[in-house]
Amino acid sequence: MLRNAFFKSLRDQARPLIMWVIGVAFYVALLLSIYPSIRHSAGQLQGYINSLPSAVRAAFLGSGGDFSSPVGYVNVELLSWLAPVVFIAFAVSIAARALAGEEENGTLSLLLTQTVGRRRLVLQKYAAMIVTVAVLGLAFWLSLLAATAIAGTPVGAGKLADALLRLTLLGLAVGSVTFAVSGASGRRQTGIAAGVGVGVAMYLLNTLAQMNTHIRPFRYLSLFHYSGGASPLGQGLNAVGIAVLLATSAALLAATAVSFERRDVRA
Repeated sequence: MLRNAFFKSLRDQARPLIMWVIGVAFYVALLLSIYPSIRHSAGQLQGYINSLPSAVRAAFLGSGGDFSSPVGYVNVELLSWLAPVVFIAFAVSIAARALAGEEENGTLSLLLTQTVGRRRLVLQKYAAMIVTVAVLGLAFWLSLLAATAIAGTPVGAGKLADALLRLTLLGLAVGSVTFAVSGASGRRQTGIAAGVGVGVAMYLLNTLAQMNTHIRPFRYLSLFHYSGGASPLGQGLNAVGIAVLLATSAALLAATAVSFERRDVRA
């Protein structure tokens, strides 16, 4: 197992992945179980939402801020804020441990002697990160699919898949920032700070762009814009958004391979 960094990483990440999957499934079930009671008072909630300024509704609720519909409820209560946080937090934590975590634990030099070259190690570590983030996305999709069906509020497997694909790629792209910075610095906390900082900055940029016309042209610089913003569910397949998120991850992976190969690794 140690001779292949890909399988070693999957083994190391198995326990935290299981805990995250259980947490996601539990929260999704809890959220959907209370929807029938909320639906009865949807009129009052929707009246309050409609009283908000249009810019605020667009920034935080998007076009799907309608509590009377299952799509609007899932968008507002889950996919607009919680799901991005979950994907980003999970990807950042995995990425920070991938290279810098091994280096700080003193196992990176051993891995380098077992693998063929640093670039291969980077690729194997990144491939493991892709698999674990994708598994979390699949768990999210299955949990929502089952919970909405049980609650009698199906929103469509295809719609959920479209939204969660973009959110999974968002988490991977922001996690790639942590992967690149921690790989270049050899410090896990530095990578975490970079990933979290970029994630928060891009969220604020996308949110403020919905409320301020002067900032709006800069929304294309935010990865949240390409993941669906405040209403990822019901937008349909966005090929441009998917391409941008994939290209961002690929560029950061290439930068990691170059920087990691050139620097000295602590024994």
